[in-house]
Amino acid sequence: MATPDFALDERLGRMLEAWRRDIGSVPFPEVVDLATAVAIVRAGQYRSNASPDEAPIRLGD
Repeated sequence: MATPDFALDERLGRMLEAWRRDIGSVPFPEVVDLATAVAIVRAGQYRSNASPDEAPIRLGD
C-alpha cells in the first residue's frame, strides 16, 4: 500500500487558504439590506402557488 503524500495535501491547503484570504480581502458591498430581504421572503410565501412564468416580485427601486 502506497504512503499518502501529505506534502501535497499541505501545499494544497496552503494554496486554498491563501486564495481564501485573497478573495476575502476585497470589500464586497451589501447586495440587499436585511429588512428588504425579509420582506421579499415574506412576500414570496404568499405567492408560493404562482407559476414559474410569472414575473418576480419587485419591491421598490
